[in-house]
Amino acid sequence: MNDTINIYEMFYSFQGESTLMGRKTLFIRLSECNLRCKICDTKYALKKNKTMSIDKILKTAKNTKVKYICITGGEPLLQAKVVNRLINGLLRLKKIVSVETNGSLPISLISDKSKRIVDVKMPSSGEEGSFLTSNLCKLTDSDELKFVISDKKDFDQAISFIRKHRPSCTLLFSPNLDKKRISRDLIKWIFNSEENVVFQPQLHKLIKERPVYL
Repeated sequence: MNDTINIYEMFYSFQGESTLMGRKTLFIRLSECNLRCKICDTKYALKKNKTMSIDKILKTAKNTKVKYICITGGEPLLQAKVVNRLINGLLRLKKIVSVETNGSLPISLISDKSKRIVDVKMPSSGEEGSFLTSNLCKLTDSDELKFVISDKKDFDQAISFIRKHRPSCTLLFSPNLDKKRISRDLIKWIFNSEENVVFQPQLHKLIKERPVYL
């Protein structure tokens, strides 16, 4: 396999998001993104950085005892064809694969054998309305929708989205930890709502554990 992929970095850390939170994970951060979110915490990966062969990435994955692999970005779906080849190779190695995507591109482009963590952008992101609603019918039980909440307007918009579309997968509400008191407020708002959502602070920001870069 001689395919190459645009990549920013690979590192080991704890999974900070999704229902896989807290697990030791090999992160494959791809470069380039089609959105410019105001609250993005990986702006350094927005532009093309370097390329790496799929073979080299798979060799790294094969040589690690870490079971969980997270493909993130940037925006992985911009390289969907080669990302699928990477996913299939990782699955052959018996790895558990998750893919984090911003929700603006068809998730059907990548294998549903991976866990797809799909963002729904709220007003504070500056990219509200970028979510591709046709993705809703492509979600599986193992996929997850994530809403990053910065204020009450974001929360109300997220609840409105859920009530309108009634997605059947796991729904994650993550407080934007750059905002003071937002975690406390979000907990109260969730308890006062009737929706079955998961409160999920971003673990990697709480523990501030330094990644092990490769």
